[in-house]
Amino acid sequence: MAARTAMGRCSGGIMRDGWRYADLDARQLALVAEAERTLATDIVMVYRSTPWGEVDGDTVGAAGLDPVELDSAQLECLQGLEPLVGGVVVAYRRRLD
Repeated sequence: MAARTAMGRCSGGIMRDGWRYADLDARQLALVAEAERTLATDIVMVYRSTPWGEVDGDTVGAAGLDPVELDSAQLECLQGLEPLVGGVVVAYRRRLD
């Protein structure tokens, strides 16, 4: 199992400078909500690359979210969602401190 993270991901062999939360339409939001239910995760976020990072691993961690450990079928579900929402999709679970 591997946790999936959007931070520092390459696109087309070029390292992007940063990530921002993706703006999604109603159809895309419905797809993300279905992924949350299907994967039994607390939250699924969609990121898009940007020259200036607005989101980083520390920001997400400070919000009490940890990437979910996914099996290959779950990872395939998220990868299938990415072209439909136009971004990198990451599943998180809320940390219970």
